[in-house]
Amino acid sequence: MLVIALAVIGLVAGCGTGSGTGPDEVSGETRVVSGTLLGDVEIPAEPKRVIAGWLVGTLLVDIGTTPVGMFDDLKTNASASQQEKVRDVPTVGGVETEVNLEKIAELDPDLIVTMYRPGMKALDLKALQAIAPTVALEVPEPTAVWAAYPKVAEVVGKSTDADQRLADLEKSWGELADTEKDKLAEVGPVVYAEGSAQASNFQIATNKSLVYERLTKSGFTYFPDADPNPARYQQQISLEDVARLGSANAVFFEADANGKPTQRTKALLDSPVFQALPAVKAGNLFPWRTPYTYTLEAAGLQREDMRNAITRFHPAP
Repeated sequence: MLVIALAVIGLVAGCGTGSGTGPDEVSGETRVVSGTLLGDVEIPAEPKRVIAGWLVGTLLVDIGTTPVGMFDDLKTNASASQQEKVRDVPTVGGVETEVNLEKIAELDPDLIVTMYRPGMKALDLKALQAIAPTVALEVPEPTAVWAAYPKVAEVVGKSTDADQRLADLEKSWGELADTEKDKLAEVGPVVYAEGSAQASNFQIATNKSLVYERLTKSGFTYFPDADPNPARYQQQISLEDVARLGSANAVFFEADANGKPTQRTKALLDSPVFQALPAVKAGNLFPWRTPYTYTLEAAGLQREDMRNAITRFHPAP
């Protein structure tokens, strides 16, 4: 768990800090963030110039912090409303391209916040730390990214609002499970499927995924034939083996913000063997809106998708 210890260091004006402060700034105050991948990191008590690293930008925008620079995955993962808020924020490369350390330095950040997956070679944390205090949080799977949401909020001083919004969301999962208990029992096992970058494959969510976490918290029973000990949050399955989804009573598919299948998933949904699944023939094929996953907006859309599936579910004849 990320532990944040507040260590206020009062620096007297004229002691060589090198710059003045505005009326809303707190001069010389810092705090120590413990438990990061770089150990204990001393950061400003009230950071003003934050660089949004990998998988952090959408979280920051959600809680009202506009970064001075951002990794390019922010715009890839952001909703239209979020993209408008960061329209004028410069990108500094990213893990899929190359991180531009020189550009980051030019932006004069007082804090860099980023996620980091074990074994990642595209992100040099020590190089970032040499530019500005860097808080790096380890995220082996998507569920860990979401779990780090309150940690990121605490680091940038926005935990009060974020904690309440997350608590409300968690409460809504449980309320769905309670109010729709009988109907959910009728629905039975469900599965989430999407296309794959691997040729001749598709993939389903596993118990390491956010999809699984949100479905089960909301009272759904997940597909029992999924790998119980998966390596990752996705399980690759050959397109020739689509029929193995036959034991699922309903199928959620990867959809865009409008509920339409994504391009990579459309081919799966259109295949004759997929169309022959009992769940699909019974009309129990439902969108799972997946864009900008790491946002409260996406979580709200998925809550609506689950409620819609419960309402529209028809038992197979």
